[in-house]
Amino acid sequence: MGFNFGSYGMSGLFGRNSYGSSFYGSFGNYASIRSGTYKKLLNSYYSKVKPNQPSASDKKTDAWNNRYSYTNPALTSARKEADELTASANALTAQGSKSLFTEKYTTTTDAETGVQTTTKGYDREAIEKAVNSFVTDYNSAVKAGRNSTNTNVTRNTAYMTQQTGIYARSLSEVGISIGKDNTLLIDSDKLKSANIDTLKRVFNGPTSFASQTASRSGSISQAAARASSPASTYNRTGNYNNFYNNYYSAYNWYF
Repeated sequence: MGFNFGSYGMSGLFGRNSYGSSFYGSFGNYASIRSGTYKKLLNSYYSKVKPNQPSASDKKTDAWNNRYSYTNPALTSARKEADELTASANALTAQGSKSLFTEKYTTTTDAETGVQTTTKGYDREAIEKAVNSFVTDYNSAVKAGRNSTNTNVTRNTAYMTQQTGIYARSLSEVGISIGKDNTLLIDSDKLKSANIDTLKRVFNGPTSFASQTASRSGSISQAAARASSPASTYNRTGNYNNFYNNYYSAYNWYF
């Protein structure tokens, strides 16, 4: 096993460094660390110590970490909802054999006569179901993005809703309207009677509303991912460590 002493150097490791302490003892405890004895000793000690109530400073630090770390529920939700919206949009914009807007042959059997009839047409039920799922996921993504405290997430969410406004007229033709809170509303009857070519123009193809929305939801997801990837790490006990600046983090590697 090799060791990277970094800025300590051999003299700093075995002698006294600028912090006025020796790191030599770490090698003396190395066997204890590897065997787990050191951890057991710490667990035994701290199990008998009554935890202190967090100070105002601790609470402020925790609030900062919750806001900007990957454990932040708002960021997790924003990314999840954005990804689900992207998936719903992709289902509508799919091409080729997976396209919902390709006419297919279907065969039905008359229950009384048993006569089979084969017809060619669009699966309107599947299209309407996909549109409803898309709208549901869109609304969830808007709400989750709006609830985030990260500027990039909220900005990209705003971009998406602004873009939706550009398609307002086309959306109204298929029974979809934009509410005051920027979420979408569906008129099911109007959706059922919508012209198939209009539905295809709005939801299928590279310039469609669904395709452009997928691009925006992807940006929301990426913003949430970047915001939830701090350079610092947490050790197994839950303590926050800056990996590059914590000179004593070697202990945490073995816990």
